[in-house]
Amino acid sequence: MASTTVTTGWAMSATPAAIEHADLGRAFALHGRSLYRFFAVRTGGDTHRADDLMQKLWLRAKRNSAGIRAAELEYWLRSIARNLIREEWRRQVAARRHVPVVDTVVACELAEKLAIEDLPDEYLQRQEVRDQLILAVTELGTIEQEVIVGYYFQGESHACLAKRFRISERAVEARLYRARRALRRKLKNLEVQGYCR
Repeated sequence: MASTTVTTGWAMSATPAAIEHADLGRAFALHGRSLYRFFAVRTGGDTHRADDLMQKLWLRAKRNSAGIRAAELEYWLRSIARNLIREEWRRQVAARRHVPVVDTVVACELAEKLAIEDLPDEYLQRQEVRDQLILAVTELGTIEQEVIVGYYFQGESHACLAKRFRISERAVEARLYRARRALRRKLKNLEVQGYCR
């Protein structure tokens, strides 16, 4: 999978000195890169729009986070992100020309292939395959996304990932296995997420 490009930009810069919701600040620091990747893929790689959406996400989350438990923050932030991207698409219909869209046939074919084999580079060179893969990867949770992106897209070894996550190489293997399984589920369920044109 190393030949496919996935946007990895955005990292939360200095957190404001007096954050009212410390848990929200920590959640943004932890999940910011994967949320940014989610926006960047769905805006056709437009980093300015992705940055704007991240700011909107932060403001909306900060304004409405009362009563959200820390354990639910990632799921809640991803729900807000989905709503923001839908609002963005409604406002800018013409801007969606270069945005990957769901192709359930290709996504299901890709899910089946991932279950039984490593994918050859020539298969991954197909734009429609890359689009489905990128959409599904950015639907994963932060940890799953970081493991998949690190190992398959950035070519990090098990040892390197183990050092980054401060876990054993065996634990990395287990996370990769679970992440691949989650990726297959996301590919099969892309249409349910509502990203069809």
